[in-house]
Amino acid sequence: MIEIQIAGAGAGKTYGLAAALIAHIKACFTHKKTFALTYTNSATAKIEQEVIKRHGYIPPNLCIQTVHSFLLNEIIYPFSSFTLGDVYNDTSIMILPSVPKYKNSLFARLRERNVIHAENVYNIAKQIIDEKVSKHNTIAKRAKVQRLLAIFEHCFDKIFIDEVQDLDSDALRIFEVLGCNGIDVYMIGDPKQAIKHPKAFDIFVDKISTQPYAKKLKTNNQTRRVPKDILAISNSFCHADQQQESLSENVGELFYVESTDARYDELLCDYIETKQIVCIDKKIGRYSTSSKQKHSFPREIEDMIRDSNHKKDKTLFVKASFADFMNDVQGVNARTAINRLLAKHSLKLEKCHFAQLYELCDKCKEDNVQFIIQSIDSVKGLEADTCVIILSSNLLKYLTKSNLSKANRFNKEWKKVYVALTRARKRLVLALDHDLLTDSDIGAVRDSIGALGFVYHN
Repeated sequence: MIEIQIAGAGAGKTYGLAAALIAHIKACFTHKKTFALTYTNSATAKIEQEVIKRHGYIPPNLCIQTVHSFLLNEIIYPFSSFTLGDVYNDTSIMILPSVPKYKNSLFARLRERNVIHAENVYNIAKQIIDEKVSKHNTIAKRAKVQRLLAIFEHCFDKIFIDEVQDLDSDALRIFEVLGCNGIDVYMIGDPKQAIKHPKAFDIFVDKISTQPYAKKLKTNNQTRRVPKDILAISNSFCHADQQQESLSENVGELFYVESTDARYDELLCDYIETKQIVCIDKKIGRYSTSSKQKHSFPREIEDMIRDSNHKKDKTLFVKASFADFMNDVQGVNARTAINRLLAKHSLKLEKCHFAQLYELCDKCKEDNVQFIIQSIDSVKGLEADTCVIILSSNLLKYLTKSNLSKANRFNKEWKKVYVALTRARKRLVLALDHDLLTDSDIGAVRDSIGALGFVYHN
């Protein structure tokens, strides 16, 4: 049986999920595993903390992990050879080339080494357990899949999935297959926050809500976080049946600041340093949404450096080499940095490796970056007293719905605005950087956001 719960921002999804987990564990006496899955490590930590807070400890048959970890450890690593004939025993998160033929070539080389790339986890897991995929084109192959599903039914008790709107169609199909083969699945999420795959969850809900193995629960449209004045704006980005009611005691404050104000940089730095949420739709101008520490050498190049002629600790040697490479990227052009890397470690690279290194240079070399802030994609599930939104031209267009066609409603950018609007517990601040809004009449911008209730931050 699959149960689907739709709940908006600030509805207490994590709190409610922890309560449901504890109630289930207390009522269940079985050797089977119960899983609590979500999209990120930080989200799993929140569920763990909530369960410990309410229950005192994590029960031994409760596994709290990311969806990727579940699929890798419970399905792909142990069973890919059984139904697909492919062995995987490791995973890679290396940066992928943007050119499709190089990307596919990389996937093939990883597969030869029994490594699966994180981007392929959903699709491979679906192939393993879904007898309807084309690879299972004989009775014998489909019988293997059915046998595997019978094993899962005897091992898995119930699967709880938080932030289910972040899953793509392949991942959703995996849990549909499990749910209609004797494993209870509880899904909770908010389609208004489906940024990565804007339509996948809506299509999935429409598809299975009429099936005998699925049940759509009453939508939770209450929010304990979003203040009333902020909610008045965010509700305009909701379907009529998903507009929220605020239970917050705060009315909310709506401000804007401008880059021409002498205090602008100081205000942004203060918000960043005090761990408030400062976000933008994508890195641009002085604003970056990542740091070079989040990057690394592509897997094959890292292995070459690790195994090169040196007598030092291999892990530390690779880290030091990457730090030197990043310093060269910042100091000289990409070609020179790559040539220095080749000479220093006597590397012999193929054409695809050069493409990967140039793409890495492009990602890491950012001129005039002053503020390291968060992308709107990364602040889902987070909250703070203050949320600052750096307005790009694109965000401004969606926020004010200026010249926005019907076709653009509820798309990826629309949903980014909803996410950004619903992070603040007390204060929402729009940051108008004139360098990002060169195509806009600033006076008209002030009028348009003023009409939404924003006032100048004195």
